Amino acid sequence: MKTVKLFLWVLTAALLMSVGGAAWGAEPRVAVAAEGTGADAAVSAVAARAPVILIFDGAGRLVASHANPAASAPGGAGPALARWLAGQGVTTLIAGDFGDKLGAALAEDGIRALAARGSAAQAVREALR
Repeated sequence: MKTVKLFLWVLTAALLMSVGGAAWGAEPRVAVAAEGTGADAAVSAVAARAPVILIFDGAGRLVASHANPAASAPGGAGPALARWLAGQGVTTLIAGDFGDKLGAALAEDGIRALAARGSAAQAVREALR
């Protein structure tokens, strides 16, 4: 009986973590795989290996700029980036293109993948409409 209760508890915790903060009414956080550190930076053509990850709040304001922690990973950059984004409370990732592994990892973490081109700020404005 204890094993069944433990299993149900772990399953429930995993499900709650996978739906992300947006399910609880938290403000959306939009990340952009970018080529530079400012809001006017170009959206990177690649997501997991982009040099910079910009994070915007639900009003479209740039709140953080980080060197991509997964960019130089020898392998598994997509899943590593997805885990990092989930830890940052990100609800949407914008990039030019997404690899299969990153796409699957984002879906698993409840993060929406959105393809875009142009400036990060413009892509975020369109994503928040």
